[in-house]
Amino acid sequence: MKSFLYSVLLAGLATSLTGCLNDDEHYTDFKNVGAVAEIPSSAFYGIEDNQGLSISTTPTSYTFDVNVASPTPPTQDVTITMAVDQATLDAYNSANGTSYQLLPSSLYQISSLTPTVKAGSRLAPVTVALYSGSDKVPDPGAYNDAAYALPLKITSATNNVAVSSNYGSKIIFPKIRNQYDGTYLAKGTFTHPVNGARSINREKTLSTINLTTVQTEFADLGGSGWLMQLRVNSDNTVTLTPKGSASTATVQFGTNTYDPSTHTYTLNYKYAGSGGDRVISETLTRE
Repeated sequence: MKSFLYSVLLAGLATSLTGCLNDDEHYTDFKNVGAVAEIPSSAFYGIEDNQGLSISTTPTSYTFDVNVASPTPPTQDVTITMAVDQATLDAYNSANGTSYQLLPSSLYQISSLTPTVKAGSRLAPVTVALYSGSDKVPDPGAYNDAAYALPLKITSATNNVAVSSNYGSKIIFPKIRNQYDGTYLAKGTFTHPVNGARSINREKTLSTINLTTVQTEFADLGGSGWLMQLRVNSDNTVTLTPKGSASTATVQFGTNTYDPSTHTYTLNYKYAGSGGDRVISETLTRE
């Protein structure tokens, strides 16, 4: 197993070095390369790391490894220095057209920004504790809307170990999710008093607002900014609250429940308009 892991890590190193070499330079072994500090998971899975957090006063612990890639394991301890790096996040936002904000320091703890790879080994763990409970995050919806990110970067390493130019960074994207958060298939009918009925058959994303409430598009009008929040009550009835551009005159009627065994919302609601009520009946079933 160790020999397999070493082979995989060397393969990751070989890939990481290609960004640093000229097109006419080729290496057939590592004797001229030396040792390189990297984050293996960034080499294998990319710099992005999405972390779903439950609403809990107990922080979510996430651990990743730093690695010293070299022809043979280091014969001395290697201390790898890391930093929370705004420039890494700025570069990511610029390249991807995003606007992630730096996660406030009160919402995480890092076990150590100077992990040590012991002589004779290659890996050292780094553990990040991410907070999401009401004592730290009273408003999960606002937390998610802020689009936080925690960018970590290797800045240096001891004993002549270089830093990988391609795989020396990781960005953790935390998002708080309650038990109802996810992708659902919406099926039902929107009945207009003049134009008649039309079918609803679409995917909807239900996003966490708090422990019992999610937000999603209202009927099939999400493209017009019509939103609704769905709160699951203690008896599994559902309270619907219009949001965004949705009509504040919206009322519920008939059955409005959540079935925890099938993860299905059954909703009936309507709002008044010219010519009469617009009536919506739909089910939202988690995919």
